[in-house]
Amino acid sequence: SVFHLIRSNQVKLESGINSPASFRQPDITFRSLIIGLIMVVINAYWLTVTSELTVSLLTFVSLFFNAVFTLFILVAINGLVRSKLPAKALTAQELLTIYIMVVMVSTVGGHTLMTFLVGIIAHPIWFATSENEWGSLFGHHIPSWFVADTSVLENFYSGESSIYTLEYVKGWIVPVLAWTGFIALIWFVLICLNVLIRRQWVEYERLAYPIIQLPVRMTVESQSFWRHHGMWLGIGVAALIEILAGLNYLFPAVPSLYVKFYSLNWFFTEAPWNHMGWLPISAFPFIIGLTFFVPLDISFTAWFFYLLKKAERVVRQGMLGEESLHFYERAGGAWIAVGVLAMWGTRRHLLHIWRSIIRWPPDQTLDDSGEPLRYQTAIVGLFLGLTGLIIFSAAAGMSWLGIVGFLVLYLVMSFGVTRVRSEQGPPSHEILYLDPARLLVSGLGAKNVGTGNLTILSFYYWLNRLNTAPPMPNQLEAFKIAERAKISSQKLVWVMMLATVVGTLASFWAYLDILYHYGADSVPGYIVGIGRETFGHRLQTWLTHPAQPGEGPLQGLAIGAIITSILYFLRGRFFWWPFSPIGYAMIAAPSGGLSDYWFSVFLGWLIKLIIVKRSGLKFNQKSAFFFLGLILGDYVTAIGWSLIGVVFNVDTYVLW
Repeated sequence: SVFHLIRSNQVKLESGINSPASFRQPDITFRSLIIGLIMVVINAYWLTVTSELTVSLLTFVSLFFNAVFTLFILVAINGLVRSKLPAKALTAQELLTIYIMVVMVSTVGGHTLMTFLVGIIAHPIWFATSENEWGSLFGHHIPSWFVADTSVLENFYSGESSIYTLEYVKGWIVPVLAWTGFIALIWFVLICLNVLIRRQWVEYERLAYPIIQLPVRMTVESQSFWRHHGMWLGIGVAALIEILAGLNYLFPAVPSLYVKFYSLNWFFTEAPWNHMGWLPISAFPFIIGLTFFVPLDISFTAWFFYLLKKAERVVRQGMLGEESLHFYERAGGAWIAVGVLAMWGTRRHLLHIWRSIIRWPPDQTLDDSGEPLRYQTAIVGLFLGLTGLIIFSAAAGMSWLGIVGFLVLYLVMSFGVTRVRSEQGPPSHEILYLDPARLLVSGLGAKNVGTGNLTILSFYYWLNRLNTAPPMPNQLEAFKIAERAKISSQKLVWVMMLATVVGTLASFWAYLDILYHYGADSVPGYIVGIGRETFGHRLQTWLTHPAQPGEGPLQGLAIGAIITSILYFLRGRFFWWPFSPIGYAMIAAPSGGLSDYWFSVFLGWLIKLIIVKRSGLKFNQKSAFFFLGLILGDYVTAIGWSLIGVVFNVDTYVLW
């Protein structure tokens, strides 16, 4: 088996993957760059296939399925190479460089971003009719370089064609290059921000970065990882569950343990209990495994406030008859507060950087020679990147209100998610429907935001529609991996940008290749759905029924921000305080993120609580191997079923 191959070869005495000899070699080599680019293109196409044809959502969790599986396969092959040709085997740094490049393309490709972007830039032109009046309503605000030429869209939606014609390439080349440049600008701006906060969060506060534990232990700490019996027990438990589930899907006579969503709503069919909404329970092994690395107060707060939210719905809607509780706006306020508080906590370090740069002669107490970019370079890059985004948006027709509102809200939410990931590493941080356009409409009203701004902000909706694979936390985790594995972060910056640009172009190619073949109208993915949601539901409603800033949405924003701030204050003041502002923010929305698998989080919390209380810290540290194995076994087996489905063109069990 592949697992046996890894174990038998990873622990050979002559050449451990983290041996001193391996660290003396160049950290980012030409061969790792070439292999990484190949893996970037393969993963871009793989994410497209799974998003649009098999609907396996590989980047919906903090630790990407496809990136872990790619690393797993490379480690297996590398073990075989090491046993035959030790001098040719990849080092830990090379493996992790490839892994980081795959993570970068995963922040762009697949359902979390590229599905939405491709669907949005094709939809408003093709589906504009005299009945919906999109042309007169907002069509005149759409720049021609934003969207594909109308003449090339018929076969895009109908299929049975090919992108490999000069006509189609010419029809798509302008929007593909424009949006690739836009993505490169935003991703570079976030890298510059990460450079400025890296030392504070990595070296001074020494945040945990739980998400990087599995890839680092699979490579840098491979000898202790692959020979640990607890890890193999975790792999066995998860693999057995998923193998039986997959066989049961194909052959119902095979018994299995159902771990996916099971709704309890049929127990609550009468008023006022039927107002609590969807009440699922689940026992995903990888969610339980990831929750083990989340601090107990975070996971406790998440499931506790989930149940409290259900109780609030029963009382306020079921008993008092209120219509909307504005939970999405409440979640928006919570995440904005998390982002603002994260920036506030970093203010002294940022001021120190600024003063050291403007002072002459330069402040020698702040050495930035080991940073991914010099601080001065990062600030100049940040300025140039933001200037480029402003020019892009202004050329598209946005006013200063729309540009500033978009940039501020996007960057604040990016800060918040990055802080949450760095400090706590939740299994997922899906923030459904919370984007700058919705928050601006909730706070200012559609009329005050303006038709032009709302139109262009709708084209930016893909950035924040889910918030499951944002670039900023993944970039900062890459810098942390570089520190752990002794990879040059100065080189890594440009490797990450190269992977982002190549990954964006490869993702566009993959989507156009598949959609011209199968047809966007025919695939089971969400290409057409996201366009209908963006323009038919949101933008058209805002423009035809432009509500003024309502008391309810504003209250929701304020309540979310106030609760988060109070929890932040109390947690900092009283060490015994059991509730975390991060746990509340992750559960504030009515759906998505931890709200959908709260019971798996509860199980992970309960298991960890029992281990900590009954067995102590030492056993807790040893138990980590079992839970890492639980994650890895679940990931590899689930991806295995997905690949079987793609190769043999059959429906197979989909874990996620």
